[in-house]
Order: sequence, then C-alpha cells, then structure tokens
Amino acid sequence: MRVQADSRAEAVAGQSAASLLLPTEEGEFWHAIVRQLIAREAINAMVRELALQSQLVARDTDQWLLRVERESLNQSGSRDRLATALQAAGHAVRLVVEIGRVTDSPARRNAALVAERQLAAEKIIFDDPFVQAMMCDFGAKIVPGSITPG
Repeated sequence: MRVQADSRAEAVAGQSAASLLLPTEEGEFWHAIVRQLIAREAINAMVRELALQSQLVARDTDQWLLRVERESLNQSGSRDRLATALQAAGHAVRLVVEIGRVTDSPARRNAALVAERQLAAEKIIFDDPFVQAMMCDFGAKIVPGSITPG
C-alpha cells in the first residue's frame, strides 16, 4: 500500500528521517578521502557508489570496516577496486564491508550540504524586502521549486 504525504513539509520530514545524517569523526575522514578519489577520477560506476553510500565504521592500520545498507553494493569486485584506489592514494588497507544502517556516508553529507544551500537560498529570497513588498502589495507568489542556489 502506498501512502502519499499530505504536504510538502511532511514529505521532506519523512525524507529527512530516512536519510538522517549523524556526523562522526570517521565520517569526516572518509568523506574527504572519497572526494579526493572522485576528483582524481580514481573511482567510477559501482566503485564510486560503494564509496559514496558507505560509512567508515572503524579503521585500523591495515583494515577498514565499511557499512552499506544495500547488499548490491557489497560486491567483491567493487571492494577490490576501491581497495586498489585507496592504496594508490596512500592507504594500503584491507576493506571489510558489512550490511547495516548507515548514518554518516559521503552521499548523506553531500545531500545535507545541498539541502542547507537550498534553505539558505530560499531564506534570502523570502527575506528580501522587495519580494515581501511584491507579495504584500500585489499578491505575488513564489512558485515552489523555482528557487535554486547560485
């Protein structure tokens, strides 16, 4: 059964709860490494998805534990290619991937940044005195989805 949210606010709240970001120290470290690997085009396709969707749970000198929510991301070929890219970046480690709830992944951090920028852009528009005057004097309305960060 499919239930539709009554309002955009409920939809956003539900989406936020499902993709809740709980920042960790390891998450900051992992996000920086994944950004570097992507910028250098050291990873792509499924390997990139594995890196973006995974949470670095623990790291020892020779082994890192990643967690992903979807079994489809836990493929040996992708793990091996990610380990090879990490080794080329100076992190010669063995990757162990477990399936479980992810709360701090590069993808979640990227989504949180995009949402933060969107809210800031909307606030700038809604708080603008000219925009407020147009809304008050002429009944102007801002079209939902028409504001995008610059």
